[in-house]
Amino acid sequence: MKDLDFYYWPTPNGWKVSILLEELGIPYQLHLLNIGKGEQFAPEFLAISPNNRMPAIVEHLEDGRTIPVFESGAIMWHLAERHGRFMPTDPVGRKE
Repeated sequence: MKDLDFYYWPTPNGWKVSILLEELGIPYQLHLLNIGKGEQFAPEFLAISPNNRMPAIVEHLEDGRTIPVFESGAIMWHLAERHGRFMPTDPVGRKE
């Protein structure tokens, strides 16, 4: 089973997150949502990303809970912190 669902369409923001996922080596299940067809407005996706923003992830925790995160910057911040990579831990480093 994959630890993470990745809702994606090949846009610059989607590419950023896909590159980070590969760099982190996180197993994920890719879900292509065709934004040209309006698939980001489906009720199932809106439950993950209420403002219909792509990309989005749903992280599956060991205790059965899930963490949905949407928009590329928020996803990248979340993943970097969760996996302890690509994000400084000191306040000045984080600001920079």
